[in-house]
Amino acid sequence: MTTTGDLHGRFLGLRNQGIGADLCFLCGVHIPEGSDQRTVEHVFPKWLLRELDLWDGTVNQLDGRRLAYRRLTVPCCKTCNGSDLSPIEKRVRAAFDEGYDAFTRLDRRDLFIWMGKIYYGLVYRESFQPRSVEAQKGERLVPEEHLRSLSFHHFLLQSAAGLVTWEPKIPGPASFHFFECLDHEDPLRRFDYMDDLFLPMLGLRLGTVGVVCVLQDWGRSEGVRQPHLVAAREMKLHPTQFREVYGRINYMTKACWTDRTHPIVEGKDVITVLAGPWAEFSGSFVVDEFAQVMASLWEVPFEAIYRDGYSYSTLYDTDIKRSNPVYSHDVIFTAPHGDTGLWPAHQMDVRERYGEQEE
Repeated sequence: MTTTGDLHGRFLGLRNQGIGADLCFLCGVHIPEGSDQRTVEHVFPKWLLRELDLWDGTVNQLDGRRLAYRRLTVPCCKTCNGSDLSPIEKRVRAAFDEGYDAFTRLDRRDLFIWMGKIYYGLVYRESFQPRSVEAQKGERLVPEEHLRSLSFHHFLLQSAAGLVTWEPKIPGPASFHFFECLDHEDPLRRFDYMDDLFLPMLGLRLGTVGVVCVLQDWGRSEGVRQPHLVAAREMKLHPTQFREVYGRINYMTKACWTDRTHPIVEGKDVITVLAGPWAEFSGSFVVDEFAQVMASLWEVPFEAIYRDGYSYSTLYDTDIKRSNPVYSHDVIFTAPHGDTGLWPAHQMDVRERYGEQEE
């Protein structure tokens, strides 16, 4: 039993956290260009890119440059891609095709690996990118030391090959927060992705499915009963509202986050990580700090949504204790102290749209 040291080297032998464009992102095996064992793994799976018409879409990188979703790939060996990840991918796709309820019933191990692969794959991919276009061999967009800080998450991802498991099985390493979302016939309105480089969590909106995942929370945040999140679970969320639930969970997680070590038991064929007891999910909630988070997610100035100790919510009005359901993507949430809409209408002058005149 151990809690420290090089977990990969001590327990997984040659399987390691390899870092580089010629190494499998999952098992670390050397697969240079031209190797018959080399494939690429799409961080966002090809079936999803086609289903949501994202093949030619782009995503913002850390430096603001945009990269096509189809080019978000990482090197992956044939075994990891075909034998380990492919069956999980098929089960996730089948659940997505069946609908929201089926997605929420997915095996938690499958969902952890699937979402954990997306999170780690994006960070891994950005570790190839130079911070400066002019200095291609200089500092990376994501430094190697940051990838190394995710070594325990990478260790848990070895469960895809059946080499690592955990106890208790439920809830497992992650917290999952599911929200049913409004769908739309326009594929470009059916998808959203958010993550946090320094906190292992991500938010995905896929058609009717909205899920916020904290990858190493071990289920402790799933019982949070903040009124805004309770309200969100009782209605179908508009894209602007889904960004708010992600922001709330992100802020509260940061407020009480601590890195923890876990006892590990070595068995004959599998390594078992023991979750251990967690402290209560609680922490301070400083309204102006939270408003800064939401201003970034809604892409509006801080002053447009915060005034006199009050931060605007699209989900729930605390004064009258009432939720705020909407029934169409066409609804535009507007900044209460500004002239623009909230993301995805953040570039729209709402006065012009509604014919309002300045006083």
